[in-house]
Amino acid sequence: MPGTFCACSTPMGQSGIAVIRISGPLSGTGLDDCFKIIRTSGSAKVISQMEGYTAALADFTDPSDGSVIDRVVVTRFTAPHSYTGEDMTEISCHGGNAVKQEIFRVLFEKGIRPAEPGEFTKTAFVNGKLALSEAEAVMNVIKSESSGALKVSNSQVFGKLNSELSKVEETLYKALSLIEMIVEFPEHDDTPANTDRVRKMISSAIDVLVPLKDSYAQGRLLADRLKVALAGKPNSGKSTLLNKLTGFDRAIVTDIPGTTRDTLDQDIDINGIPVRITDTAGIRQTDDAIEAMGVERARSSIREADLCLFLISPDDPADEVIEQLSCIRNSGTDIPVELVFTKSDMGINDASEEISRKAEDLGIEKTMVISALSDEGIDLIRKEISDFYDSLGSSSSTVIISGRHAGLLALASDKLMEAVNALDDGLGEDIASSVIRSALEDIGSITGKTVSNELVNTIFSDFCIGK
Repeated sequence: MPGTFCACSTPMGQSGIAVIRISGPLSGTGLDDCFKIIRTSGSAKVISQMEGYTAALADFTDPSDGSVIDRVVVTRFTAPHSYTGEDMTEISCHGGNAVKQEIFRVLFEKGIRPAEPGEFTKTAFVNGKLALSEAEAVMNVIKSESSGALKVSNSQVFGKLNSELSKVEETLYKALSLIEMIVEFPEHDDTPANTDRVRKMISSAIDVLVPLKDSYAQGRLLADRLKVALAGKPNSGKSTLLNKLTGFDRAIVTDIPGTTRDTLDQDIDINGIPVRITDTAGIRQTDDAIEAMGVERARSSIREADLCLFLISPDDPADEVIEQLSCIRNSGTDIPVELVFTKSDMGINDASEEISRKAEDLGIEKTMVISALSDEGIDLIRKEISDFYDSLGSSSSTVIISGRHAGLLALASDKLMEAVNALDDGLGEDIASSVIRSALEDIGSITGKTVSNELVNTIFSDFCIGK
């Protein structure tokens, strides 16, 4: 939808300041009679005379009667050197609801419409200021809840993913060009050497795309959080460990088995990794209907987790521990499980060696010993969670955090492998060329070069209004 649009880029509610963004042709001369400039770095008398990247102290007024609505700081950005590539104005006003409502009333009366979700960033994409992958990463920056997620998102905003994919596209277009020569001039160019050159070009592209696709195993956890379930029998120390990892008393801790009757979630940051720790109800047979519901939820949380820490206290019978570990292993999930022997200040379970030996038969090999009372092993727990995340990494230095990107990279790499197989099986360069072009369309759906308007609208509909 063309025209000039506006939105508040700061959250709803009262605040010290609010920032209202305006983009489009009316953001300059269309607002000259709304501002009375008090002080600015140049000699501008109205905002349309202000140079780009300059600010002014001004009164925002109602042109109908000249009344002052608020004293503001107004910042000017001129096309094409702005976020959207259009003329832009940003108003930093007081963050009261009445102030914002009155400013928007005046803007709407001036013919400036409310922005659609993500319209500022969508306009930047349409005007060539951002590649589609960079534009999508903007929202990931806003949503980042850990330093690791922020670092990865920023690298994509600054074009790291787009740069890698552009090199892949360049290589594949060279391969297509060589294929064209082979098809058009077979008497000169249809040689084993040229076919091998095409094969190597395609293979080099695959060598970039596959690690990128595989990096989503890590990237997904940065976007959705690494889910760690604390499991075990009642009174094995799950709630105490949760409180230690979170740094405050998130869960009620007593010596009474069955105190935790439902799952408790807490989001924490471990070495820049966003982690959701789930304290589950102790798994046991019970006649208490409410506790039984908690036990079932515990089993569900374990199935949905990325990593399970199974806690074992000094008093837990070995046969019951092994039975529960077997149930986890036979629940239809291949979730990694690690044993944590708790309350080491009270001694280690007498059957710890037997438990560890039988757990190895179930594919559970890692074992830790901790004491929440003395802090023994707590740092080791954090390190194990961090190491587990690192173990999911690929050889790519760029991490994919979008499921859409990962799916397209998988399609593109599979198609390129088909192209290599077509050359190897002697099916002809024409088939290889067709598959390569299809793979380029998949890559273009990430960079934005071959994306449909419908998909663009869908992507930006998930953005917040002011971005």
